[in-house]
Amino acid sequence: MTLNRTEIMTTAWQETRATMDRLSYAAHQLREVFAYCLRRAWAAAKASVALLARSAASLWAEIQDIENRDRLGFHGMERLGQLRRAYHDAKAREEAEAETQAKADIVEKRDLIRSAKGRFATVTFIKKDGSERVMRVQPAKLKFHVKGDNAAPSARKAAETRKARHPHLMAVWDADKAAPRSVNLLTVTEIRLDGMAHVFEVAA
Repeated sequence: MTLNRTEIMTTAWQETRATMDRLSYAAHQLREVFAYCLRRAWAAAKASVALLARSAASLWAEIQDIENRDRLGFHGMERLGQLRRAYHDAKAREEAEAETQAKADIVEKRDLIRSAKGRFATVTFIKKDGSERVMRVQPAKLKFHVKGDNAAPSARKAAETRKARHPHLMAVWDADKAAPRSVNLLTVTEIRLDGMAHVFEVAA
């Protein structure tokens, strides 16, 4: 994030006018007061940018440190307020980034498994109980064991509803069990295809 010079100048002039009125400074002192306020505005802007660049974890650690102090004082309270605002912003930003990355990973994993077609692919994923599962799948074979467009209207509607509600689940053909199964693409850690391993990070 870059510094907004216009915003900094506006803030400096606002503080200058407020300071001149509050402390009844003479007109010839305007330049000196403005210089002081401008330095403060620049420092505040740089501090704000620095906070926005930090991770939510590092901000939370500093918040905890300040909250555990015996005395805060005015500057401590002011810093705490800045940190809390920055923490909420960082948390929201990181969650949005994680969601975007998860969606991209789902598309990549789904396309990669489908690309195997009639060949075999080995998919490693984490089950609900936290254990690891390795499944050998053969994507093209699934269509011979599901009715698809030939299914009853109620069955097609149910399938569409499941797909809409659970876009992270992918129906596959388990070659070893000779049965259709579902894979949670969010927890897939590795896909092996044509002798190549594609490794993915999974959020804790």
